[in-house]
Formats: sequence, C-alpha cells, structure tokens
Amino acid sequence: MKLAICDDERDIRNYIEKCAREIFSDLEIEQFPDTRDILKSGFDADILFLDIQMPGVDGMRAARILRTTGSDTAIVFVTAVEELVFQAFDVDAVQYIVKPFDKSRLQDAIRKAVTAAKERETIKNILASDEDDPRFFVVKSGGANTRVILSEIAYAEVFDRRVVLHMHDKECIEYYGRMTELEQVAGNDFFRVHRAYLVNLKHVSSYDSRYVCVLGNVIPVARGKYPELVKAYMSYYTRQEKL
Repeated sequence: MKLAICDDERDIRNYIEKCAREIFSDLEIEQFPDTRDILKSGFDADILFLDIQMPGVDGMRAARILRTTGSDTAIVFVTAVEELVFQAFDVDAVQYIVKPFDKSRLQDAIRKAVTAAKERETIKNILASDEDDPRFFVVKSGGANTRVILSEIAYAEVFDRRVVLHMHDKECIEYYGRMTELEQVAGNDFFRVHRAYLVNLKHVSSYDSRYVCVLGNVIPVARGKYPELVKAYMSYYTRQEKL
C-alpha cells in the first residue's frame, strides 16, 4: 500500500512518515513539498496526507482536482486552521487532523486511512463478465474475503459505516464500506431508492411513489425519487426483453 504525504514543511512530512512506519512498516511512503507534484499524471497513492494551506494550489483545491480526475485515494487533511476542515466532506475525505499533532491521534488517523483504502480496494475487485461468468466483487466479511455475485443481491442497506447485503437465497453479508461505491459497482440493474437503500430491480415485486417491495420487505422511496425509479425500472425490463 502506498502513502503520499504532501506538506510544504519538511519536519511535518518527516514526522508523519516516522509515525506511519512505527505502525505499518511495510508501507511505501513518498513525500511531496508541493501540490503540483500530486496533480501530475501517474499519481496513484492509496492514501494521501494533504496539508490544506499550501502555496500555489492549496490542498482543498488539489483534492477537488484529484476527485474530478477519478482518483479515489483515501485523503486525510492536515491543517493549522480547524475551520477549513468543514470543506473536507465535499471531497469525501477520510479524516482531518489539526496541527500541532498529538501522536496518538495522528496514528489513529493513519490506521483509519489504511482501513478505508483497503475497503475501497475490495470494491474495485469486481471482474468483467461474460455470459457464463457472473459479475462479482470481493468484500471482507467476518474476517474472511467473501465473493459476492451481484445478481444474487436483492437489496443493500447501510447504517453507520456498515453495508448489509440482503441476498436472494442466502444469508446476509455485512461489511464496512460505502453505499456510493457499491452503487458504482452495481450498475444499471440497481437503483438507489433512498439514501440508505440500493435495490436490485430484478427482485422488485411491486412499487409505488412511497415504497418498493423486495423479498417481502417494504423499503421507503425517498421524496422526488419516484420518477427516476419508474424510468430505471422500465429501462431494466426493456433490456431484459431484448436478451
């Protein structure tokens, strides 16, 4: 796993690296004194500790650029001005830490970032499919890597940072992750009816403007989502009829 540290203060970069190596000795670590270096093509760090107040392109703007170019690196913001961190949610940051650092808090942030990076990697482990090889991805559930076939998911729900996959004819699978990442992997056969629910249109038995029914369970439809649901449902069955 690769950790990048972008801060214009050498002492800060060295301290973060030292604290990271104490708990994860096998991390590949690279330091950058300028945000322009992390915005070059080829930047592929799994984790990025990023100072917000940087000369030239500041850290927050650099993070937005990374996101618009498709980077999913786990970002931890570093700042001396706590008020700036409220913008961190716009770029899906894992956490922020405020200078001067408390060593235990810094190492907790490093651990959290490593965990987040691993979770994102499991979602990306989806394989391209053909007619005889169902699409699947791998998650860590109950301490084991678990193969999940997408078509067997009836619906997914999320609470806290846990995603629960309700399978069509198997026990539920639970793992730590983000619904937005699952939604991207799932594709057009699934629809996000509510912030907390993603349903497989194949397993929807009925629906109206307030609820959808999947496996006998009544799932709420968020206000304003109904027209999109109808469109997605009709599109799904149009595709099926052409198969």
